[in-house]
Amino acid sequence: MSVKARKLKDGSTVYDAVMEYGTRGGKRQREVRTFLTRKEAEAADARAKATANSLRNKTGRLTLSEYIDRCYWPIASRRLAATSIETYETTIEKRIRPALGNMKLDAIDRYAIQRMLDQTETEAVGRKTLATLKTILNEAVGDGFIASNPACARYAFAPKGKSRDNGLILSDFGQIGDYIAEVNKDAPEAVSRLVMTGLTLGLRPEERYALDYEDIDWYGKTVHVRNAYVTASQRHGGNQLKATKTELSNRTVPMPQVFWHFNYYEDGKGPYITNKDGGRLSPSTGRKMWMRYLKRHPHLPQVTLENMRHSYATACIHAGMEVADLSRILGHADINTTYRRYVKPQFADMQRSMVSIDSIVCQE
Repeated sequence: MSVKARKLKDGSTVYDAVMEYGTRGGKRQREVRTFLTRKEAEAADARAKATANSLRNKTGRLTLSEYIDRCYWPIASRRLAATSIETYETTIEKRIRPALGNMKLDAIDRYAIQRMLDQTETEAVGRKTLATLKTILNEAVGDGFIASNPACARYAFAPKGKSRDNGLILSDFGQIGDYIAEVNKDAPEAVSRLVMTGLTLGLRPEERYALDYEDIDWYGKTVHVRNAYVTASQRHGGNQLKATKTELSNRTVPMPQVFWHFNYYEDGKGPYITNKDGGRLSPSTGRKMWMRYLKRHPHLPQVTLENMRHSYATACIHAGMEVADLSRILGHADINTTYRRYVKPQFADMQRSMVSIDSIVCQE
C-alpha cells in the first residue's frame, strides 16, 4: 500500500492511495482511491494497512459474513454490473448468510455446503447459490484465509423446477410469416416491433429494447446490435442501457426482406421500440404488453418473447442456413450453444423429414 501524488491537466495535485487486497491467480488485487490532500490519502492508507494486518492475524478465524463484509463485497460491488449486484445480494442474503454466515471460514466443509443446498427449492437456485459461494471462497483462497475451496467439490441438487419456458416455437418461416401478419393486424406498435425484431432478426429481448433508429440501415439492409437494455431495481439505478452480452454479441445482422417490407418507410431518432411517452420501452412493460396481447388472442401460438429468438434459429436451420453463419448472426461465442440451446426441432418437422426420406427410398 502506498500514496502517490498525481498532477491533473489543470495543474492541481491529487493523491492516490493504492489499497492491496491479497492476490488472485498470481496477480495482486488492488484498488486506487483518490483524495484532495496527502493527509487524507495517508489516513486512508493507514486504515487499510491496519485492517489488512488485523485480518491476516485472524486467518481462519473470520466468519464467512465477516469476510464478505470486510474483504469481498467492498471490491466485488465495484466490479459488478447493477443487475449482477442485485443477483449476488439476493443470493448472499437469502441463502448463503443464513446457512453459513456465522461459520468460521476454515470450518466450512462439503457437509455444511450440502446442507445449505438441501434447503434450496430447485436445481437452478442451488447451482446459482453454489456458483456465488464458489466465487466468494475463491477470493478467500487468494487472500490467504483458507487453503482450498470446498465449493469446488461435487454436490447433489434439488429436482428441476417448473420451467417458465413453455417450449413453444414457430419452426419455419411460413409459420413466422403468418404469425407476423396476424399480429400486425391489431397489435400496438411496440408489440409489433418486439415480434418483428425477435422473429425476423433473432435478437435477444434486451437487444430489442436497446435498438435505436441509428442502428438500422434501411438501404444497406443491416441492423447493428451494440447495446442491451436490462432490468435493475430502482435501488440500483433502474433499467440500464449497457454493452452487449459478449464481444461477439456486438454484431451486424442482415435484414430479411420481411422486416424491410413491414418497416422500410419508418425513420426517426432515438429508441426504435418506445413506450406511450416516446421513451425507451422497459423490459417489464414489454413483457406485460405481450402477455396481455396473447391473452386476448388465445388462438395464436403462445410464443414467449424469449422463444421468438429460438423460433428464428430453428427456422433458419430448416431453411438451409449453415449453423456457423447462424451462430454469428445470433452472437454466440460457441457454435455448440447454437445447436444445443437454440435449435429446437418439433415433432411435425421430424415427420416431414421422414416423409421426404420415404419418398426417396420408395422411388428406389
